Amino acid sequence: MREQITGTEIQGITFYTVQEVAIMLSITPQTVRSYIKEGRLKGKRIGRPILITQESLSAFLEPSFRDRGIGGDGP
Repeated sequence: MREQITGTEIQGITFYTVQEVAIMLSITPQTVRSYIKEGRLKGKRIGRPILITQESLSAFLEPSFRDRGIGGDGP
């Protein structure tokens, strides 16, 4: 069974670590860091860790779902 990832909520905003996003997307943490470096995924260094908001993660995933005809306002 897969572990449930809940992230960390601060003032109503859910944040995920690079490791948590990697687990959710079944990719390596290095790939997540590359996406951030390339500007494909928005992340922010808060102290030492890089954090990704739920909103940024959703925006990153949206084109992927739209291309597959999942969700969105497509035809």
